[in-house]
Amino acid sequence: MKAAVTSSSRLRVGIVGCGNVAEHHARFVKSLDQAQLLAVVDINEQAARAFAEKHGIPTVHASVAGLLDSMELDVLHVTTPPAFHYDCAKTALERGVHVFIEKPIAFSLREVNELYELAAARDLILCPDYIQLFHPKMQQLLGLIDSGKLGRVVHVDSHWCLNLDEEVRPGEGLHWGYRLPGGLLRDYSSHVLYQALYFAGRPTDIRVNRKSMGNLPQGMTDQLLIQIDGDRCSANVLLTCQARPSSYGIRVFCEQGSAAIDFDTQTLIVNRQGSLPRRIRSITKNFSESWSLSTQTVGNVWNYLRGRLVPYSGLQTLIPRLYESILKAQLPPVSRELAVAVTTTEEALFSTWTEPVVSGRYVPSSQSHIRQQPRVAVTGASGYVGFETVKALVESGYYVRALVRPTGRTERLQRLGVEIFLGDVRRASDLTAAAAGMDIIVHAAAGMKGDGDAMVDTCVRGTENIALAATEQRVKRVIYISSFSVYNYSAMKNRGIIDENSPLEDQPETRGSYTIGKTRAEQIALAHLHDDGTAWTILRPSLVVGGSSDMLGPVGSKLGDYVVSTGAPSKQLLLIHVQDLANAIVKLIDNENTKGKVFTISDPETITTRDYVTNCVRRSKFRDVRVLFVPYFVARLMAVSATAVRKLTGIGPNVNRRRLLSLYRNVGADSSLLFQQIGWRPQAGLLERLVQEAEVEQLQTEDHEAEMAVGQA
Repeated sequence: MKAAVTSSSRLRVGIVGCGNVAEHHARFVKSLDQAQLLAVVDINEQAARAFAEKHGIPTVHASVAGLLDSMELDVLHVTTPPAFHYDCAKTALERGVHVFIEKPIAFSLREVNELYELAAARDLILCPDYIQLFHPKMQQLLGLIDSGKLGRVVHVDSHWCLNLDEEVRPGEGLHWGYRLPGGLLRDYSSHVLYQALYFAGRPTDIRVNRKSMGNLPQGMTDQLLIQIDGDRCSANVLLTCQARPSSYGIRVFCEQGSAAIDFDTQTLIVNRQGSLPRRIRSITKNFSESWSLSTQTVGNVWNYLRGRLVPYSGLQTLIPRLYESILKAQLPPVSRELAVAVTTTEEALFSTWTEPVVSGRYVPSSQSHIRQQPRVAVTGASGYVGFETVKALVESGYYVRALVRPTGRTERLQRLGVEIFLGDVRRASDLTAAAAGMDIIVHAAAGMKGDGDAMVDTCVRGTENIALAATEQRVKRVIYISSFSVYNYSAMKNRGIIDENSPLEDQPETRGSYTIGKTRAEQIALAHLHDDGTAWTILRPSLVVGGSSDMLGPVGSKLGDYVVSTGAPSKQLLLIHVQDLANAIVKLIDNENTKGKVFTISDPETITTRDYVTNCVRRSKFRDVRVLFVPYFVARLMAVSATAVRKLTGIGPNVNRRRLLSLYRNVGADSSLLFQQIGWRPQAGLLERLVQEAEVEQLQTEDHEAEMAVGQA
């Protein structure tokens, strides 16, 4: 071990990689007296400088080697994507620097052993960031097991049910996690494995069940069930994108009891073997668990209010323990044996892997019966509106190129026989390639959920890139699919009518990311509306329903067994069936007179919220939910209270009068201009169609539940 640093010294620390996890590393390092954060490294120097300015870091560099040539460090935190872990760690160890590294250390057992041998030869510490072992609840569990009160560990169950919308931060193209050897699950496997193997020990036998159930693109494995025989005990590990809701935890079975940790709720439940009869234990167990959960929940709330319930709390514990081991020349807090056991298991799990397609043609066209001359590209083709548009175009005899995100589902599109092109609308090169040889672009791609900045970026930069690609590839027409969210509801009155001349939102930032994105994107589309080279048409649909839409969307937001509805039961819903919208888009393409024009589209049938709930929701799989109609004055009072709390604490939703008015205004819509221009009407009986779809969905749900019951029996 390298000679200990004197007790009066402060460790000189650097960080390589400026992603989300680096923020937590920097925050915890800066809080310690025995360390000083002196440098940050990232190949994106702009990002590195912004990170350095935010955290008061004096030195910025583009490479680890360049940094260590210019200054001396004691510890380097490697927080880059995993593909760079091995090279960064090796460079630092060769220069005599201790390494704290995010998981996985490297992709092969050979590389991991090489790094450990290099560290040992130079008396340095190499420590992986196995933070959940240092989570407060895990530390409490380990202390209990070490005390011997539960006896010897005989089995472990570790699981993580991933919600990809929460875990994978949206970026351009294909997130680096999908391109790891083994796919996206490789980025999460270390966590569930090191928890299990900490107890199970060295794996002597590994059995794995892999499944691909369509939650990840291009047939990637999205569920792993791993059975491990260790030299100390057995373990089961589940890593899945399929199970809902998301869940993350571990259960340890011992000779005299068991203990379970839920990392989401930050609770630990311990069950000890007692002397009471089994029937008595079954009664008292519920009371004891309820009491434990209640007291821990109250404690968590209290700690949160005091700022002591922090994200990455295990990292907050692990970093000072690592620094102490460096300062005192002691063994690291995470052993080499555990790191080797994890890597050995990961090699067995991910030995076979196919590189995903990132961009370009994914599936060639197999369309037949092409009757129309123009060739049409559709962005967002795997989405709700995009798919129905592709389907309507194919039925009308158009050649279709479907542009889909690299993470998008393509199975339905493949059955239609269309050409499938993978790409991201935020990447100009992807759109230019997708537009090559096309006569018309239907731009339906939009950020609908997830990270707010990504939603806005998808709408805005995507539309900018559409305009650029259309010009470069000499596309004849662009049909841009906008939204009723671009209208300024605060400038309207109840019982007013929305049409093409209604005022547009001039303060979209008051209404959320989706409105910001669609409003700014439409401004771009309006600027190109009368271009000489490419003719644009803007179509503004009301709320799109039918098909695979969210049945409760027109009513409100679901909270448990309740749906919170904004507005009175008599509020008129502005709806358009997705199939009617898709058919209207085809009609726009067929009609040359629609060039350079803006159209509003909404079904003229009057349907109130009460009508929809009574006829649709009550006949669907959500028939038992309770609808709570929140009057405007109550919502306004709640918004004022939320604003006050937000000003005091910085926490809470941004709810204001303009946002509420966009939800509560009871207005109608006039689509007569579109009807007159293209001679088209929506299919009659919208409510009846929605009722039929709700009933079919309910029957399918019942059939599925019956099949599950038979399977379990």
